[in-house]
Amino acid sequence: MKVLIVDDEQHVRESVELSIDWSKYDITEIFMAEDGAEALGIVRREDPELIICDMSMPRMDGIAFLEALREEGWNAQVIVLSGYQEFRYARATLLANGVDYLLKPFKISDLDKTVSRAVESIIESKQNESEEWRKNHQVHEANTLLNEQKMVTYLQSEAANHEGVRQLLSEAGFPLEGFYVLLFLPRNGAAVIDRYFMGDETLFQFSVRNIIRDILKPLAHYYFFRIDSFLCILTQGDVSAAEMEYYRRKLEESWLAAIKIETFSGFSKQKYSYTDILAGVKEAKKEILKSNVLGGHQMLVDQRKILTFMDKELLVLEALKKQDKEYLEELIHSFVKELRERGYLSLKELQHYSIEINLLIMRISRQLEQEHHIEPLSLWLSDLDEWEKALTHIFWLMIESEGENLSSLRSIHAIRHYIESHLNENINLTFLADKFYFSPQYISKKFKETYDTTIMNYLTRLRMDKAKSLLSHSDLSILEISQIVGYEDDNYFGKVFRKHAGESPSQYRKKRQER
Repeated sequence: MKVLIVDDEQHVRESVELSIDWSKYDITEIFMAEDGAEALGIVRREDPELIICDMSMPRMDGIAFLEALREEGWNAQVIVLSGYQEFRYARATLLANGVDYLLKPFKISDLDKTVSRAVESIIESKQNESEEWRKNHQVHEANTLLNEQKMVTYLQSEAANHEGVRQLLSEAGFPLEGFYVLLFLPRNGAAVIDRYFMGDETLFQFSVRNIIRDILKPLAHYYFFRIDSFLCILTQGDVSAAEMEYYRRKLEESWLAAIKIETFSGFSKQKYSYTDILAGVKEAKKEILKSNVLGGHQMLVDQRKILTFMDKELLVLEALKKQDKEYLEELIHSFVKELRERGYLSLKELQHYSIEINLLIMRISRQLEQEHHIEPLSLWLSDLDEWEKALTHIFWLMIESEGENLSSLRSIHAIRHYIESHLNENINLTFLADKFYFSPQYISKKFKETYDTTIMNYLTRLRMDKAKSLLSHSDLSILEISQIVGYEDDNYFGKVFRKHAGESPSQYRKKRQER
């Protein structure tokens, strides 16, 4: 937060600066001006939230300065300091949204109280603005998602709804023909959402779209939507193949640098119209299917060694019957290791293994007479680590469906105890699933049933309770406290704390210290 002190007397400016402990109000920048003209320039450049202003000054006095603030639409809170008691000064203060009117000489305690009231008003105003922005953002996001769903529905319906597609593109101002199709397949999306977005997929998708908007800003037209596991971008037809390659590479690099997401990509070499978008998607998919899941471009594969997971069927079935999760994990890991040793594994080949394993899972489910539906392995998993985790979790779900006993309840209690003892660690569902040999879905479901709250809500509440205790009973900095309770970014910690407590960490500490 910023404050601007305006007075033609240097000793008054310095007195105001030294009289207040600005840090307790989260005010980190202090600006000085000798008169209204200089102050107005600072306001235009720095946009301070709080202004402490004298009335009687040369060049531009307080009245003219406050009127200029009002006319230009600045929303700073204003505290007027003056030895003059004319009503016109007080009226000017009110018009400029002033919070108080102090007569010189003033008591330091009165100034401090006035600053405190002003800061509270600023925070309340920002919260209201933030809430309004949040609501508008939610509406915008909802409309964006609705249009995406409409586009996918129109494209994938039995008889493609070309009129619906045409209407969506027209409403967005996008040309109806002569465009290219650019397709991206996120490889490590699940891990990135868990680790960097605290499981918030909506925030992740918002970040993806922001990067697209920034990178494709030079283009006159583009249209983005998600279809199945893909990010699809339609680009204007007057872009050359070289430019398309540039934007493709730039998007991949930017996503990786900003949000750690890795992608495979492909783009159509010919132009399409709104009636054959899926043909363009299909062309781009062909390029993606050639991508090497293992990285690099080498194709040195020992063709004599044919790998299949089917020959492990009896071992898998026996492990499932014994509910031996560790042995199942070992079987899967050894198979993945063999795949890695091939040196080259196209996404198309990995899809063949996924289909093979899905058939195996269906057959084993029938043998075990399992009635519930197991979600099959996605054909578009393109990161071998995520593929291994997904397969492991499917088999864990099959074990868990065989029966829930006292040991599973003990495991849920153990998970709770682990969370309570490791608040400073980067804990998420995927991490807990790997550590305790349960699927994320199972842990989430059983924890909610046992404790009537979600794991992330429980973890956040414990972290905030500990943060409150440290703020009240220690001299640790807010950065140190944020790290102790598991947040590397103190700004993000501050946002979570404000959402939980209704005030910033520094405000919470200040109130507790005043009691």
